[in-house]
Amino acid sequence: MQEIIQNLQFTNIWWAILVPIFFIILDVATGVIIAWRNNDFKSAKMREGLSKKFGELVYILIGIITKFALGTDIILYFAVGYICLMEISSLAENCDKLGVKMPEKLKEKLNNKEEK
Repeated sequence: MQEIIQNLQFTNIWWAILVPIFFIILDVATGVIIAWRNNDFKSAKMREGLSKKFGELVYILIGIITKFALGTDIILYFAVGYICLMEISSLAENCDKLGVKMPEKLKEKLNNKEEK
């Protein structure tokens, strides 16, 4: 039981790996749905987006390496926090494009206004 409780805490390294990957997968999925719905699915755009996502995974890998090589968690948790924040804002923009309304103030902050 103690091991289960330990694993539910966010101090476990698996959380630092799985949470950003979960957000990345959600972001890619919502992006594909938007492109499909708008008949704007282009493999070049997808390759560009997936290469950025690969770069985000490299940040996580660098954080993991520094955690074990230098014994410090700060780089890993900074990278994970940055990636999660970036993905959550992208998910909010994607949900807005899918028709889920968001407050105007948040839309302005995310710079997700409709272009005229």
